[in-house]
Amino acid sequence: MTKRRDIIIVIISITLIAALAVAFSYLRNHETPATREALSDLNLQTLEAFKDRFNRASDQARIILLLSPT
Repeated sequence: MTKRRDIIIVIISITLIAALAVAFSYLRNHETPATREALSDLNLQTLEAFKDRFNRASDQARIILLLSPT
């Protein structure tokens, strides 16, 4: 039984490593499409310009995604 379990663990490990490599490769080489604006940091210096652009686009769908490292 332990040999079979070891083989399963190795197969799962290889699969996970391959999946992580593919995900890393995709995220590392991903670029924003030319038709979209790139993502930007929101801070005190850029807040006013962000608010202006957000309010000007009132006829379009808008999404704000807030991410926190905590």
